[in-house]
Amino acid sequence: MISSIIIAVLIFVNIFFLIAVVRKNFAVIDIGWGLGFILISLIAYMHHPLSFKNAILLLSVFFWGSRLAVYIYLRSRGKPEDHRYAKFRQEWMPHPNLNAWFKVFLFQGLLMMIVTLPVTAGMALESKSMSVINYLGIIIWIAGFTFEVMSDSYLNWWKTKSENKGKICTTGPWKFTRFPNYFGEISLWYGIYLMAFEPKIAWTIIGPITINFFILKVTGVPLLEKHYENRPEYQEYAKRVPRLIPFTKP
Repeated sequence: MISSIIIAVLIFVNIFFLIAVVRKNFAVIDIGWGLGFILISLIAYMHHPLSFKNAILLLSVFFWGSRLAVYIYLRSRGKPEDHRYAKFRQEWMPHPNLNAWFKVFLFQGLLMMIVTLPVTAGMALESKSMSVINYLGIIIWIAGFTFEVMSDSYLNWWKTKSENKGKICTTGPWKFTRFPNYFGEISLWYGIYLMAFEPKIAWTIIGPITINFFILKVTGVPLLEKHYENRPEYQEYAKRVPRLIPFTKP
């Protein structure tokens, strides 16, 4: 199974890399991000006996990944390359494609395999019975997924209002946390970990910890905060609203 996943992920990210080179837009990998998780989960599911637990794990990744891929596609359709990747393209001259292949596409493929460890290891377990912890994981996944979808939907609606042009969203889910979509994302991955949990695979917590770390310290929150660092209204907003977890201190 492991070799099948590695080969499939390599083929997958290279297909998206070729698309990115042809379209001169590295941001296409953002659409492939959720789809890659679905691919890995589907391969693991096909290698192990069918069960309710394995089906729940597969469906949880499928709904999250497909929703995210469609959302990002619709959001980026017809728009120029995302400012993050445009900046990287300039920094990586004179070999932007080669740098992107290693630092974006292959690296994201590796991250996909690490984050899905609870799914792949959980599906490989001989025991397919559901524990209280597993059902708790389902509840947490539902809460996290719902919060993420609500946040994205609200922000899309908010941006359609002409009076909000140039402003920073501080209403709806953004009243409770400055990054509600990221809070939902992180929560649902801990939910998936608990869905798959058994003591022998407790080590797979490295999966949700990895995505938690990258969102909070590398690719998610830091980049957005840097983007808004010179906006006085954002600094005021940051003083009164928690960074990630609702109802905590800012």
